[in-house]
Amino acid sequence: MKQRELAVWLKLIMVCCGIFGGLFCIYIAPETAKAILLDADQSLAHLYTPFLIFIWVTGIPFFISLRLGWQICSDIYAGDAFTLPNANRLKWISFHAMMEGVLYIGALVYFFTAGGYAVNAVIAMLLILFFAITIAVFTSMLSHLVRNASELKQVNDLTI
Repeated sequence: MKQRELAVWLKLIMVCCGIFGGLFCIYIAPETAKAILLDADQSLAHLYTPFLIFIWVTGIPFFISLRLGWQICSDIYAGDAFTLPNANRLKWISFHAMMEGVLYIGALVYFFTAGGYAVNAVIAMLLILFFAITIAVFTSMLSHLVRNASELKQVNDLTI
């Protein structure tokens, strides 16, 4: 696969992720919370508004990371994949993913200490936590590799 074709596919995937993230924050999470917290169990009704605020707050790092990923794809399209700015962008994506993980750990701690929680919500939060940690680890590794490749590229450009 050529660089330009790869960049176009990655941007298409990011657009799909952005659409799904927007739908999740605007429609899916509120409807699911309504079904779980308001309709199914009235003892959890007081958690509806904090849950929505929590989902919207956790959407901020997600969309910032998508923007950073879009910039990386633009550089890949231009043929400048291995640059220090891309390494820094990957580092920031890793930071945002870890921030998501910390937010979800805090939410899980709150659920368990408050005593009232829905098992479905805890399972969903554990899955999101797993994905956040996985993304943080892999983008951190990629950042390190891109930084090393950038340094090698700079040395190679100077010797030729």
